[in-house]
Amino acid sequence: MMPALLWLMSSFLGLAHAQLSISADVDKTAVALNDQIVLGVTVTGPEASLPDPEIPAMPNFSIYSSGRNQNITFVNGRVSSSITFTYVLEPRALGRGVIPPITLTYKGQQAHTNPIEIQVFKPGAPVPAQQRGPAPVSAQIQQAPAPTPTPSPGPGRAPPQVKRAVINGSPVFVQAQVDKKSAYVNEQITLTIRFCTAVSLLSAPQYNAPKTDGFLAEDLPPERHGSTDIGGRTYTFSEIKTALFPAQAGRLTVSPASVRVQMQQNVNVDPTAADFFERFMSGAFVNAITRDLNSEPVIVEAQALPADGKPKDFSGAVGAFRVSAAVDRSSVKVGDAVNLTVTISGTGNIKAIGDPQMPDLTNFRVYDTVTSLNLDRKDDKVQGSKVFKTVLVPRVSGDLAIPPVAFTYFDPEKKSYVKAESLPLTVKSAPSPGGPAVPAGNPVAGVVAPQGVTTVSEDIRYLQAGRARPISRFLEAVAGAGPLHAVPIFAFAFCLGLVQYRKLGSADPAGSRFRGAAKTASAKIGQSLKASDPGKAAGLMADALAKYLADKLAQPASGLTARRVADLLTNRMPPVDAALIERVKEMWDELDMRRFSPNAPGGGAPVADSLRELIDALEKELKR
Repeated sequence: MMPALLWLMSSFLGLAHAQLSISADVDKTAVALNDQIVLGVTVTGPEASLPDPEIPAMPNFSIYSSGRNQNITFVNGRVSSSITFTYVLEPRALGRGVIPPITLTYKGQQAHTNPIEIQVFKPGAPVPAQQRGPAPVSAQIQQAPAPTPTPSPGPGRAPPQVKRAVINGSPVFVQAQVDKKSAYVNEQITLTIRFCTAVSLLSAPQYNAPKTDGFLAEDLPPERHGSTDIGGRTYTFSEIKTALFPAQAGRLTVSPASVRVQMQQNVNVDPTAADFFERFMSGAFVNAITRDLNSEPVIVEAQALPADGKPKDFSGAVGAFRVSAAVDRSSVKVGDAVNLTVTISGTGNIKAIGDPQMPDLTNFRVYDTVTSLNLDRKDDKVQGSKVFKTVLVPRVSGDLAIPPVAFTYFDPEKKSYVKAESLPLTVKSAPSPGGPAVPAGNPVAGVVAPQGVTTVSEDIRYLQAGRARPISRFLEAVAGAGPLHAVPIFAFAFCLGLVQYRKLGSADPAGSRFRGAAKTASAKIGQSLKASDPGKAAGLMADALAKYLADKLAQPASGLTARRVADLLTNRMPPVDAALIERVKEMWDELDMRRFSPNAPGGGAPVADSLRELIDALEKELKR
């Protein structure tokens, strides 16, 4: 009893004089400007609840937290704990950088780690061999002024030791791996893309799948999420799996997968700055950095299928399959349809399964096969079935046998070709009502009926021509019309052209007026020759000239004067000949005189001929 009491008292004395300590180390002291440094700060002490370290401002680095890891031990009634705080540092400038002392404050007392010097080099420049940072620099806070050695807890018992986890690697990364590096052509390879992060992201990552040239690919949902421990750090991960089937033999490459992420980069905060509150309200203390992450390419060796022992009916299926066959009814009459369903199911590239080898079905009329696909992705394996449905019509009566349906595939586990067969089937065929009795042994489509089977009918029925209906005779006459069939086509083309011509005229009224001016004037002149009144005849010719010039010059006919016409013809590009303009003025004046003077003669054939000559001359001139 007394030794145990002494041991218990000594334990409490040791606890009273235990120490609280802090240490810091980095994974490397030489780093490129585009690389990262992992800083580990460890606080140990005799309590389960330990204070957090005080991280100072680091102007030479961008720093953000990557989590914490705590270990608590109980030995002989004594509690000891260790908390490791992990930080990721990104250099901001080249040259020498310093991680300042990290402070631990406890009950008014402080302890500091020593500063750590970091050398930052240009990206791509030769960096000295990466070595782990200096041994952890430890500082202690005493809970009692003079610690007393702790008595041994007893024979065979050692004092507790807290091991610090060694943490290496990036806080975010992408991995790509396959379940096998070598496979046969058309054999499944499972590709796994895993994105891991140990820090908080500001937005959802953007994933770009790798290129899989030379493979047939099938997604393997669902996307998986979880957490894992890597090197003493806790990572959350997202995992995407894809089934790859090599389409050719040789060395095939899966290109890198890429992920773009946005992470938080802390900004040094000075609470005494004049713009502190303005920056706080605008969120300027959080800075987002974008990183593009890529996985390593994956190399796969695709082996050709062995040529030795390859069956002639092998269609390229690789995996493990089975074949089954069934009919929708086993008793029918001759001429009735029977649905034969052949199902190939198993594990492998179901889409690449070819048609099975159908047996000889001489007693049936066989129609085209209809195929359907049932695909399943279970346990990261592509599996399912391919169904082939064929309609069979019995030609003869009796017990008709459907032999086994065979399917050949390559088994990569056995490394050999395997032939799978379905069970044989039997269909009972009865004679159809009213069918002629044909002795057994009569040929049907070149096939002799087996014993016990009666031929019911022949395959071909001849058609006899009867009396045609009137509509049929009319259609026959139309069909024999020969070249007359082209008449409606030409009529339709003419109407279509006329419609298009009118549409063009409606879309360009000025052009229509210009092109039809001479025709309109000639019609007016024709009307003037039929007028009995000389003044009216002169008026019609004057209107013809004015309307012609208005249409040619894109002017309204009302209000058009001889002077206005002369100015327009002179300023036209190219200008009209001056002599022709003078003739227009003379004709204009003469028609006005004949029209309005009571004693002047009216229009007549000579004036009409002169007007036509003038319009013909204007037509040639205005076309230039």
